[in-house]
Amino acid sequence: MKRLVLRRIFPATLLLYAGCSGEVELAEEEEIGDDYAAQIAQEVPLLRDPVALAELNELGNALAAQADPSGRRYDFHLVDSPEMNAFAIPGGHIFVNRGLIGRADEEAELAGVLGHEIAHVTERHGIEQAEKQQRTGILVSLFYMLIGRDPGIVEQIVIQGGAGAVFAKYGRDAEREADHEAVATLVAAGYHPEGIATFFEELLKEQHSNPSSFDQWFASHPSSAERVSNVRTMIESLGPLDEERLTRDSPGYQAFRRRVQLAR
Repeated sequence: MKRLVLRRIFPATLLLYAGCSGEVELAEEEEIGDDYAAQIAQEVPLLRDPVALAELNELGNALAAQADPSGRRYDFHLVDSPEMNAFAIPGGHIFVNRGLIGRADEEAELAGVLGHEIAHVTERHGIEQAEKQQRTGILVSLFYMLIGRDPGIVEQIVIQGGAGAVFAKYGRDAEREADHEAVATLVAAGYHPEGIATFFEELLKEQHSNPSSFDQWFASHPSSAERVSNVRTMIESLGPLDEERLTRDSPGYQAFRRRVQLAR
């Protein structure tokens, strides 16, 4: 619930930075992200273990170096929550729940999640979605100003439902694009992209036995069955991979996983 409240704040913050043009420059995006990350840090419990944070940032920034030529600064944060979730905000802040790391059995699986979230930043999905919400709200307000009245209850339901459908479709398209970019990023960074597909497969299996723990993940991500198929198609399009060069797992990653589960 706290994350939903923060999301409502974001379009208003964007409006303050972008003015009437709706165009957000990279420096402004970073400032928006820093402000928003500070709000999140006050609302969600974060793990402060310096060793675990350093290791997460080392992995994340190795991926970002391959994915993002813009020079953005990336910060990776650990959320002390057993729920399965990860999310990115503009400016290069990426939050990963302890519960997700516990379910990412191999290093390539966590790398796939981080590569996916990095793609949301590089493709500016958060900025674009906020701009779309902003434009929709402005247009609706102007319409009712012109006709000289506020929308009735039924009209509000229709307006909100219609806008929700637009944003849900955009979200699915953005998720597919992020998966596509993550495959290329993992290969460039020396990780096996099959980790993305195996992670989704594990989520599908676990969802059947414990669906409530995946509410956050499946509320904001498209069907994992579809994503497994899409990712494997993307991997096949790359041609033969150098299996010896691509990392699936490492002892260091397993030590990191254990540390995260014990950290407070």
